[in-house]
Amino acid sequence: MATYRELLAKESPEMQARVAERVEKACLNIALSQLREELNVSQTELAAAMGVKQPSVARMEQSDNDPRLSTLKRYVTALGGEISIDVTLPTGKRVAFQL
Repeated sequence: MATYRELLAKESPEMQARVAERVEKACLNIALSQLREELNVSQTELAAAMGVKQPSVARMEQSDNDPRLSTLKRYVTALGGEISIDVTLPTGKRVAFQL
């Protein structure tokens, strides 16, 4: 039986790009709700800490949402965390930015 990676490698570059985009969106969705759930914080509690209403938090956690970096920072900060960006350049050098 072929693995997922083997099957994907047989697809066109366009299909591979579409799959990668969907996986990235799904991972962001899962990551946001997992952060909140890890701390046993409800969407309503997080919304209050962010100064927004609960439906706004629900939208942030939807897979079709593409939040701005400033929104992600507010989300994480409201949970008491910090956000950073770790960039790996083609040379292999890694650069981290604390936001």
